[in-house]
Amino acid sequence: MSLDPHSGVPLHRQLAAALRARIAAGEWPAGGLLPPSARIGYDYGVGKATVQAAVTALRAEGVIDVERGVGIRVREPAERELVSVPRGAEIEARMPTPEERAELGIPEGVPVQVVTTGGRVRGVYPADRVKLRPR
Repeated sequence: MSLDPHSGVPLHRQLAAALRARIAAGEWPAGGLLPPSARIGYDYGVGKATVQAAVTALRAEGVIDVERGVGIRVREPAERELVSVPRGAEIEARMPTPEERAELGIPEGVPVQVVTTGGRVRGVYPADRVKLRPR
């Protein structure tokens, strides 16, 4: 997939979409490494800043992890736990606080689902590992 500088879509978004599509197609399987950033930039004809912005976007989406000294790794899909929530509960998605991220072992870029009933928080769950179901 080539990038179109005249499309009106920023190049880093086009690059993120192209990399996401290649990951989804299995070209880089879960746990596997993407090519080095310099190679990605060369292959797509973009600069370091564009590659970094695309990698940052994919990391924020929870698609990849960046490991210093290793490279850009496709994140393994987490097993999902089924959690029953009371009928009428309100469920809100948001990014976790640093404390929640540490306590729940949530990687960067993964949101949480917050379950509230009667104005009280009943649970905070990592969105990549928990599926909520009404009772």
